Amino acid sequence: MADAIRKRHAMRGQVALVGLAALLACAAPARAQSALPSTLMSPGEDAGLLLPLLIRGAALTPEQETKVRDIIAARRASTHALLAQLRQAQHDLADKLFAPGALQETDLAAHLQQIEQLRTQLLQESTRVALEVRAILTAAQLTKAAQVKDRMRTLQSEMRQILQPVRP
Repeated sequence: MADAIRKRHAMRGQVALVGLAALLACAAPARAQSALPSTLMSPGEDAGLLLPLLIRGAALTPEQETKVRDIIAARRASTHALLAQLRQAQHDLADKLFAPGALQETDLAAHLQQIEQLRTQLLQESTRVALEVRAILTAAQLTKAAQVKDRMRTLQSEMRQILQPVRP
């Protein structure tokens, strides 16, 4: 009975970690918004997705799960603050875009620069978290995580091929 409770608790912890990792992944610009194939995108755009791959692929021990929770908890406040600032900056940009009157690209430069800076900060933060988590993994766990990453890339490539419009 105690073992079942422990397993449920561990599963909830992993779900929470993956959820937070997904939140951190929001720091990277969404792939769907880019017209470039992922092979042409900068490597940093995938950095926000590293943590879920490390966690899922590594089969963490209970001690490692605790350490990961601590790492994420230590960064949670700053990540939430950056996300709130990014949302506000994006809302401000949308308000400016849809306000009446003439508008030039130069009128939006400050908004765009602020959004770029916030995205960069979030990407840096998520990369730091991924590096801290990576540091607690064994060589075997890193190998397994790399295999999961490679498989995910293969699946993404297959999906792009399937969803690619047929050209006559």
